[in-house]
Amino acid sequence: MCVNMSNMKTATIRDVQHNLSKILRWVEDGEEVVVTKHKRIVANIVPSTRRNRELKWPDFAQRMKKISPQPIDGRPLSRIISEERDERV
Repeated sequence: MCVNMSNMKTATIRDVQHNLSKILRWVEDGEEVVVTKHKRIVANIVPSTRRNRELKWPDFAQRMKKISPQPIDGRPLSRIISEERDERV
């Protein structure tokens, strides 16, 4: 299947079609993969520069406490939407 040529792995288009998950694991591990078609290089698959970046989600519960320290009374928004949909049908 894929050959290791001088520190760089290569794969044919057919290899990519049939083994994409395996090739992407190589890329996740930091490998660069050269894709060939009829022994000509047609593409390079390289690791993303954002590879180790961790997403930081806002603390929505804390934000809500700042906006309204007291719980908001009333029907849940999901129920209001559901009732509105039922009325239109």
